[in-house]
Amino acid sequence: MNDRYLDLSQSGWGKTLMTALGLPTPPRLQRGEGPWAEKPLEQIAATVGVSSRSQYADPILRALHPMGATLRVLPQHPGLAIIKAASQSLQLLLSGNPLSGEGTPSRVLIFDASGLERPEQLKEVYEFFQPQAAQIPAQGRVLLIAPAPAATPTPAAAATAAALNGFVRSFAKEAGRKGTTVNLLEIAPGAEALIEGPLRFFVSPHSAFITGQTLSLSAANAPQTAWAGSLGGKVAVVTGAARGIGAAIVQVLAREGAKIVGIDRPQEEAALGETLSKVGGLGLAIDVTAADAPEKITQECRAKFGGVDIVVHNAGITRDKLLRNMRPDHWDQVLEVNLASILRINDQLIPHGLKPGARMVCISSIGGIAGNAGQTNYGATKAGIIGYAQALAADMAQRGGAINAVAPGFIETQMTAMMPVGHREVGRRLNSLSQGGLPVDIAEAVAFLASPYAAAVNGRTLRVCGQNWVGA
Repeated sequence: MNDRYLDLSQSGWGKTLMTALGLPTPPRLQRGEGPWAEKPLEQIAATVGVSSRSQYADPILRALHPMGATLRVLPQHPGLAIIKAASQSLQLLLSGNPLSGEGTPSRVLIFDASGLERPEQLKEVYEFFQPQAAQIPAQGRVLLIAPAPAATPTPAAAATAAALNGFVRSFAKEAGRKGTTVNLLEIAPGAEALIEGPLRFFVSPHSAFITGQTLSLSAANAPQTAWAGSLGGKVAVVTGAARGIGAAIVQVLAREGAKIVGIDRPQEEAALGETLSKVGGLGLAIDVTAADAPEKITQECRAKFGGVDIVVHNAGITRDKLLRNMRPDHWDQVLEVNLASILRINDQLIPHGLKPGARMVCISSIGGIAGNAGQTNYGATKAGIIGYAQALAADMAQRGGAINAVAPGFIETQMTAMMPVGHREVGRRLNSLSQGGLPVDIAEAVAFLASPYAAAVNGRTLRVCGQNWVGA
């Protein structure tokens, strides 16, 4: 559905009027076009800074170099000697970053905040970003990288690392007016070598609706594949695949090379066939709540493909009513479709249908994090998904795989198009980017989490909400 307010804000007189009235002027986000690129930062300047006690300078530069970026540094920064030494050992060329208005500002800013152990050392973060904050071009990308607070040596160091969450959330709300995103990667011991995948995703246009978020990385096996086409030959099962977010997930996974098995209820068989025919996938008209659904899905996937590499639990419904007015069947339907069916399918699929190293992504919601009046049933299921991903992560890791969740905010779908216009407009504006997301934004996050480049991400929930002001 078209966002007429956003369209108006892009016109000259509309922007002038909105500015005069003090109304938000949402930017038109530049999303990724086509498959993931091996060199997403080609002809793009990236300024890299590191702390005076940096631990990640080498892996960050190793990750950035293949992306094709022009690497810049700030003169006189406390970590300058460390980053120069790292660049020399890797034989990389660094240039100065123009801060005086001459030249083109960097579109990507990356800062390694590792090694900061006292609050006063956070001044290094300020000194890196403050001179550049006003110059970041529209649609810029800002990424901080730091140790997870639990992995730091002292309570003071943990407090310093945790402070970066507040910095990122606040800076994201300042930068969002220009479509710029600000995110944080927290690194557990042993995960340093796996920075490249998340870094690639967060600095690319494929993460346009993700901002103000923290993603934690844990130690895992490194990927042994190229970034472009990294899902080639993988078999992906997507539930709720006929329309909306499910159809977008099908398209993006197929774009990156996956073979798709799309599942939706029999009433959606025509739409399911249309969606799957576009990508040469297999459609299964199965109600995920049916007693025999787990066995049918597992048997079909084993018989035709020998098993499954990727599972995306996307099927979901709403039956909104205030609790005092909610019918028992509306409670039951939502719990069955959104949560109980996932557990039953996995109980069959995990031991009998998953290939080694399989990755699973479950679609949660901001509603499961913040809650919404009239959605006690829906909120319970979406919070349950987050808890389920956390609980199952260790078992999936033992199998060489992972499970994660994606929590969408306001996304432009048929469901949100049916909302009253006032509620819809409020929902669109209540985030740092002042607009609703698109189904493709969810699909891009799912594809990243399904890829080997998210090897260090397990048991996490990634919020794709434009930094929704409620609960995120």
